[in-house]
Amino acid sequence: MDRKRNTRLPWAIALLIVVFVCIVAYLGARLISGASRKSAYEYKTIEIASNLGLEVVEDGFVYYDGSSIGSVTTDAKVKWSYLIGKNADFDATDYGVAAWSEDSLTLIDSDTGTTTFSGNMDASVLSARMGERYTAVLLGPEHDSTIVLMEKGGRKVNSITLTHQTVIDYGFFSKGSLMWVMSLDSSGTVPSCTVNTYRPGKERVGMIHDNEQLMYGVVFQSSYFCCAGDTYLKVYDYTGSEDKSRRRLVYGWYMAALDGSVDNPIMAFVPNDQYDAKEGMRDVRMIRANLDQQVRMPYGAQSLVVRNNRVFGFSTEGYVMIAEQGKAEVSAYRLPLQFDKVYGVTRDSCAVLGNGNTIYLLSLA
Repeated sequence: MDRKRNTRLPWAIALLIVVFVCIVAYLGARLISGASRKSAYEYKTIEIASNLGLEVVEDGFVYYDGSSIGSVTTDAKVKWSYLIGKNADFDATDYGVAAWSEDSLTLIDSDTGTTTFSGNMDASVLSARMGERYTAVLLGPEHDSTIVLMEKGGRKVNSITLTHQTVIDYGFFSKGSLMWVMSLDSSGTVPSCTVNTYRPGKERVGMIHDNEQLMYGVVFQSSYFCCAGDTYLKVYDYTGSEDKSRRRLVYGWYMAALDGSVDNPIMAFVPNDQYDAKEGMRDVRMIRANLDQQVRMPYGAQSLVVRNNRVFGFSTEGYVMIAEQGKAEVSAYRLPLQFDKVYGVTRDSCAVLGNGNTIYLLSLA
């Protein structure tokens, strides 16, 4: 009896080993879901003469080649091209393109490529941004600068002078009817950030000043502002009153990406020590209203892009990883091309990737 039991024992152990290996293989396949299911994507290629700047918009991208600004759709067709000249800079939104050089400003319609305004400002232009209803133009100097608000045709609505402030960022919200400006005050012993809200043509609507932390990001959520800082994510109304019941601790995390073109977007946070790290970003925390979800990327992501309810991670190993709101599993797919730059993802999930002057338009739908 003992002899028979001893001869059967190795077979039982072997069976357990086989079962264990199968389980490990299954879990590994689930971890990098999609890498074997889909190994290629459809993509189109376009060559530009010189890549001196490129920005992704809703239906493609806008680029500057040193003499002209062009708009290209996701099917790699040139939508329009505008001769702007040398030493220009630009900012592209879904509403239009603002281009500038020294004190010269040009506003270009996003659909037709025609000029809606071209002229000289009272000082050198540091930046400009077109919104749904107005255009904001930041004039020098960098400290104590002035923001001029204009209608699309170029008529000046009003000017905002930020004394003892350095403008960090600005934009429009509430369907373009209101404007926010984040500025840094470095005149005191401790630098502090302030977010002011304005109604174009009228006085300031509200002010957000945080003495507990250093703010660095602004997100618009319906009728509220969500301000990211190095310790908390705080929610304010237009006037600057905080809703403390919605305060969220984000200490140790940094907001690496968000979809700033939509209302109430997902914010993608990563640990501070992973942001810009050589190994890439693996742990992603997705925050959106009541959503607070953590996922782990199968590979280190060098770039993160948020579109709609998904976070796209691009790795130097040649993978794109897709984390979706409400799903614990992160899909990973090997890409059929080499790239050294991730510019963004369009509204219909077309990734805009670059390798020098070669631009790839790769569908991730």
